[in-house]
Parts: sequence; C-alpha cells; structure tokens
Amino acid sequence: MTKLFNISIIAIIIVTIIVFSGCTDQYENHALAFRNNTQDSIQVDRYYANTVKPRTTMIAPDEYGKFYETSSDMWVTPSVEISKSCDSLILTGLKNDEPFQIVFTPDKTEGYCSSPYSANADWLLEVYVTEEPKFLGKTLERFNVHIFEINSSCISTIQN
Repeated sequence: MTKLFNISIIAIIIVTIIVFSGCTDQYENHALAFRNNTQDSIQVDRYYANTVKPRTTMIAPDEYGKFYETSSDMWVTPSVEISKSCDSLILTGLKNDEPFQIVFTPDKTEGYCSSPYSANADWLLEVYVTEEPKFLGKTLERFNVHIFEINSSCISTIQN
C-alpha cells in the first residue's frame, strides 16, 4: 500500500510540474519615444508639474529614445498619455551646425512644425515581444513603442 501511495505521489508531482511548465505569464508595456532623424545627437528634457529639474535623455542620430514607459493596463493614445506624463518637453541639438531648441507643451509648440501633444499627431507604433524563461514556464513581454519622429526639415534653428 505504501509503495502504491509513493508512486501516486510521484505521479502527481510529475503531472503538476508538466502542467506548470506550460504556463506562460504575459505582460504588456507601453512606451513613448522620439526618433532622431537628424545628423547629430539631440537632448530631450522632460518636465513635470512643480519640478525645476528635468529628466534628460540623449538620442543618437537614426535612433529612438524612450522618455516614458508604463505597464498600465489603461492605455489611451500617445497624445493623451504624453499629456498625462509630462507638462513640457524641450529638445535641443544642432541642425547644419546651428543650434536649435524645440519646446512642446499641450498649448504650444516652438521650433517645430507639429506637436506630439496634438490629437492628430503622427505617432508610429513599433511592437516587439520578448520571451524569458522562468522556473516553471515562461514570461512573454509585449512592448508597444509609440514613436514621434524628429525630422530636420521641420526644425527651426535659433537665429542670433
């Protein structure tokens, strides 16, 4: 009887491991990013309400840099999310060796031809999925990166 009991316990453990090894946790992440389509690096300073010191991100040419990420289940549009995540954004860099500064706020845009805060802003969506093993099973993470492109043709340079 104890031999049958031991075999039953081992069988239950093996079946449990097989069942749990097939389990997959899934997570969804969203991010806002700027793509730098200029020939020089740009600096993105993101300001919040009642703060003086910004959060700064550098973006190399032909790359994109995330400036906000969330794993919230409640995701609206990039334009609404940017309004909720920061009060203003200031981008600085060079265009044809001339300095530029772009200021984006919900109410105005300076130095650029369009605004990421606008309801009809042109955001690109890049989706990628990563798979990570875990003790029993795996974890799938889906990344939704919403990208606003910064193009040289839309930038106004600072005139001295």
